[in-house]
Amino acid sequence: MHIPGYLEGFRPPLTTSPLVDATGWVDDELFWPAFLLRVGMARSAPEAFGADLADLDVYVDDFDRPDEWPVFTVPIGGGTMHLVVCNLPDDSGITWLLDAEAQAGVRRLAAEDAGPGLPWALLPLEPVHLLTALPAVGDHEAPDGVPGLVAEALRAVGATAMVEELAEELLRHRACVLL
Repeated sequence: MHIPGYLEGFRPPLTTSPLVDATGWVDDELFWPAFLLRVGMARSAPEAFGADLADLDVYVDDFDRPDEWPVFTVPIGGGTMHLVVCNLPDDSGITWLLDAEAQAGVRRLAAEDAGPGLPWALLPLEPVHLLTALPAVGDHEAPDGVPGLVAEALRAVGATAMVEELAEELLRHRACVLL
C-alpha cells in the first residue's frame, strides 16, 4: 500500500513500506471490539460485542506489529482519509491523513464547524466508515442526533450490549491529528 508523501518524512528513512491495507479486517468478528478498544480508546467495547478477552488480546496484537502498520481508508468530503496505525518502536500512534479533496472539504466547513480535526458535517453515515472516522472528529461537542447515529452504527456492526454506553464512551474519547 502507498500513501503519497507519508513515509518520505520518516528519519531514519524506512527501507520498505510497512503499510498494509487493513480495510478488509472490518469483516472479522473480533475487528470492531479490537479497533474500538485500541483506536477508539473504549474500554467497554469488548463487553458490548461479547468478545472473549483472551481472543481479543491476540487480535489487538495485529494492530501493534512494527513490520505491518494497518491502514483503513474512508471516503470523506469528496476525497479520502487514511487512518494509519503507526508502530515505530519509539514513536507509535494513530494518524489520519487527508488527500487534497478531503482537505478541501474540511476547509469549506472550517468557519462553521471549528475544531482541530474532522468537522462533524463530514462524518460519513455508513456504519463502517462512521466508526472508523469518528476518532478523527475534532470538535468535542457532538451535535444533536450524533449519539444515536453512533449507537445505530455500533448495532449495525454487531454490538449487542451496552450500546448507548459504548457510543457515549467513543464520543468522549477522541484524539485526532489530521495531516
